[in-house]
Amino acid sequence: MNKKSIINHIETDNKLISILKKLPNNYWDFKYENTKEYTHSIHSYPAVMVSPISRNIINIVRQIMEVDSLFDPFSGSGTVLVEGMLANIKTIYGNDINPLAIFISKVKTNKLNINKLKKEASILLKQINDDYNENIDFYEMADEYFEKTLDLTSKDGWGNDAPVYLKKYVDSKKINFEVPNFKNIGYWFKPRVILQLQMIKNHILKIEDENIRNFVFAAFSESVRLVSNRRNGEFKMFRMPPIKVKSFKPNVLKEFTDILDKNIEKMNGFAEACNKNGSISKVRIFNNNVIDLFDIDDSSIDLVITSPPYGDNRTTVAYGEYSRLSLQWIDLFGLSEKEIMMIDKTLMGGAKFRKGFEFSIPSKTLTKSLEIIKDIDLERAGDVYSFYLDLEKAISAISKKTKTGGYQFWVVGNRTVKGELLKTDKIIKEIASKYDMDYVYTIDRNIINKVMPSLNSPTNTVGKKLETMCNEHIVILRKR
Repeated sequence: MNKKSIINHIETDNKLISILKKLPNNYWDFKYENTKEYTHSIHSYPAVMVSPISRNIINIVRQIMEVDSLFDPFSGSGTVLVEGMLANIKTIYGNDINPLAIFISKVKTNKLNINKLKKEASILLKQINDDYNENIDFYEMADEYFEKTLDLTSKDGWGNDAPVYLKKYVDSKKINFEVPNFKNIGYWFKPRVILQLQMIKNHILKIEDENIRNFVFAAFSESVRLVSNRRNGEFKMFRMPPIKVKSFKPNVLKEFTDILDKNIEKMNGFAEACNKNGSISKVRIFNNNVIDLFDIDDSSIDLVITSPPYGDNRTTVAYGEYSRLSLQWIDLFGLSEKEIMMIDKTLMGGAKFRKGFEFSIPSKTLTKSLEIIKDIDLERAGDVYSFYLDLEKAISAISKKTKTGGYQFWVVGNRTVKGELLKTDKIIKEIASKYDMDYVYTIDRNIINKVMPSLNSPTNTVGKKLETMCNEHIVILRKR
């Protein structure tokens, strides 16, 4: 690079830093901002980056340079992509390894004709309600029918063999009805819920317009989680206690209808906003491993905004577990049961180093932390090393896709393992320097309205509590 280019990049960095330093201390907290508007909230997803973060990053970066291409390599449910469309960025790329994340992102960023959507939804809901009312005893009396001979809270019997029992029930009623069949369906759903979900699914499949059908399936997917026997409010697969399962009787049709109606209004607001700004954004979403990114051209991205996982899925967020029931029910991805069950093992930190590792990651900060953790628990040190090894590969791949002078904004949290704080913000800064990225600045923000408790017990020692994450760091890098 010539001297003039270097000077220009430094001047641009200084402009960016100057803008950021003038902002109030609580600017990035977004305590009172609506983070559920447009299509952001049509489907829940773990550890979502709140939408005003990317919205404000885009607006600030545009004050110092043109932004024609935007990329989120860990796009999750598509928050950054939606904001890119609202900002009318020409080319937007997303990437995630979880098929459910890809599906949700595509639905969120697919601007639909609202009049057509409302018409199709009205027809669908009438068909569903007519079916339900015509066969109400079949759908509503299933729990009572099975409770005479089975314990619906047990993993054995009903939990293991629900499809077999349901097939006998359907045959006894002389009704032509397809019984869904996937692993442990009875453990996670009661009989009447299974029958009503399958009925709704059957009618959704009749929708001819694929885009509208997928939009409706997103509402169905969200309903699946809420009417299952899972403990709501948690990302991992934990079932309600048996006593709660026994009394649990969700209104399946109402849950689905309410979610669909809400989502239609969300899409209406999104479509109006995009039409108002004359959005011509083209969005492409890929299912690449982030260490490869073979579908993205090298040196093609002006701006990267992303939030990688905070750590390995075993001890942080298990995205695959969260997605499992939806993937099993909507069955749109051609995935085998084994592939669905193995999603978490394909995520960052999936490789295991049970007997030690040869340290090679270019970060002095990480080296010090691993030495401390290794002396306490070699296996956990291996988990940590595995995650950061994948993160290094991801940084290398993302750097190759970024244009010279392009910016990357990494939203990260620093977690604690075995009492040792892992300073991911500093670790990213150190690793990135090896891959043609210059460190520019770090923004610190408070995490407002967290899902996690303010204290936990990571060491499982009675009385020993540590604070969970209360803040995030936005690490800014620029391609040399």
